[in-house]
Amino acid sequence: MATFLKGINGAYSGKVGNVVGSRWREVDYVRSLPRPSSKPATEAQLNQRARFALAVAFLSPIKDLLNLGFSDSEQASATGYNVALSHLLRNGMTGDYPVVEIDYTRVRISRGSLGAPVGLTIAETRPGEATVSWQPIINTFNAFADDAAVVLVYNTSKAFFSVYENAVREDGILTFTLPVGFSGDVLETWVFMGHRDGLRTSNSVYAGQLTVTAA
Repeated sequence: MATFLKGINGAYSGKVGNVVGSRWREVDYVRSLPRPSSKPATEAQLNQRARFALAVAFLSPIKDLLNLGFSDSEQASATGYNVALSHLLRNGMTGDYPVVEIDYTRVRISRGSLGAPVGLTIAETRPGEATVSWQPIINTFNAFADDAAVVLVYNTSKAFFSVYENAVREDGILTFTLPVGFSGDVLETWVFMGHRDGLRTSNSVYAGQLTVTAA
């Protein structure tokens, strides 16, 4: 891949022969198309492809949330989504092709300098309603009373994400109504804190698994 300066007609985008021109983060570049290979994929390649496909399918629906979650620590050359994807591929995948799975306890949806939530629990408080709780520990340096609590819930049975954020750190609790049709499904949950400035976040913490009571 090579970067280039714009000519009199500006940079080009698209395919010309076996060269592709594109633009990413204000940088224009060109690259050659990959050469087709007749060799069968190795076991390692199949494993890598399976892991990548699963990780992308899992994280793609929450790109915007990940870009927020990693805004505190995001590097100039990577989006929050890419940081989360890299972490998941390196730390949160188990098994080998063709049986590859995600270790939800090792998924990270944010990283930052705010104090992370501690003492997390999740419970079904009554049919159709769940509660996530944490210890409302506050200080003047990195854990503020009005830090927004962001709760991410993933329904593994339906591959469906829900986000809840109507609580702050000092509340120590967030209760939410489960979508209709979650009866009997398995939920995985994570929590992180966000500062009022919209720029600082905490590390996310896995809050636990909940199996919704069957109706």
